[in-house]
Amino acid sequence: MEPEVVAAWISAAGALGGVALGTVTGVLVARIQAGPAHRAAEAAYAQAESAYRAALDSAREQIRAAAAQSTGSARRQVYAAFINEAHKLQLALAEFDQNFYGPAIDTREARQALDRVDKAAALVLLEGPEEVTEAAWEVYNEAMAGLFDYERSGGTRAAWANVVQAGCEQDFLTALDRIRHVVREDVDPLWRETGKIWLQEAVRDLDVAFPQVPTHSSLGGRIVPFASIRQMGFLQGARLVQPSGGGDPVPYYETVRPPSELIARLRAGVEGYVYVSLPLIESGTLTNDQVNDILRYALDAEHGSSPEREFSYTAGDVGNDLLQFVAVAKGVLHPQEGELGGPPS
Repeated sequence: MEPEVVAAWISAAGALGGVALGTVTGVLVARIQAGPAHRAAEAAYAQAESAYRAALDSAREQIRAAAAQSTGSARRQVYAAFINEAHKLQLALAEFDQNFYGPAIDTREARQALDRVDKAAALVLLEGPEEVTEAAWEVYNEAMAGLFDYERSGGTRAAWANVVQAGCEQDFLTALDRIRHVVREDVDPLWRETGKIWLQEAVRDLDVAFPQVPTHSSLGGRIVPFASIRQMGFLQGARLVQPSGGGDPVPYYETVRPPSELIARLRAGVEGYVYVSLPLIESGTLTNDQVNDILRYALDAEHGSSPEREFSYTAGDVGNDLLQFVAVAKGVLHPQEGELGGPPS
């Protein structure tokens, strides 16, 4: 290579090296000089981001507070509407209790009030929460049970009116409560329906024998002859089991058949009921059918032996259930009272 060319390359390389070195040096100097400004920019950015997040959190809190206020306002209106309708229903049911064994009262107004409570409870369901909804339906269910019982017990109430007028109410209640207790507490469910029917037959004829096998089973509101295949499942009447004393397997219902001493107690209960009812039959105050109907009602009623007792357990609880609804609703609308040690809701 020519000396001039070599000299040119050397000169160019030196120039490029000088430019590169100058550039690197300039960048380093610029970074050193820009360091405080960069840190200041980062600090400003962090401060701006913090302010933004604080503003965002504040906005979210305001939105939540506004939503809670709106929800509380809507719930308050729905709860108040339910309380208003439930109170009207309570007053309508109270009219039945003022003269329970007097002339039957038209239930259409109470039915309409019950429908309005049903609709009001549906709105409570939409607003929630669950504990308030449950309290609302408890009011409705109790009222419906009381109204249904009043409507279905017309004939029995007429018979009981004669018992009350004759001054024998307590004697009848004592005799019926004794029978109810034995049937409900001591008789196996598989035999209970059979036992009820036998008791009504025994009122007409004390010598009728207790069935050796379950003769009746309640299916869909009908009384039908016992069929083992229909008893499979819940009561398992057709299942064969090994007797505790050994021997061949026997149907399950034989192992839970009322023992002789229990049957004797049931028969004694029937005799006591016949004893208090016979004078009223002989005087014409009651008929045989009415005596039997009073017993049937006592055996089937959920809470009490007489229609008045049953009504007091159902419709009579509407007022207490409504107070419970008010307390639960108050706790939802004003939870801070409980947190601050205020009066219990």
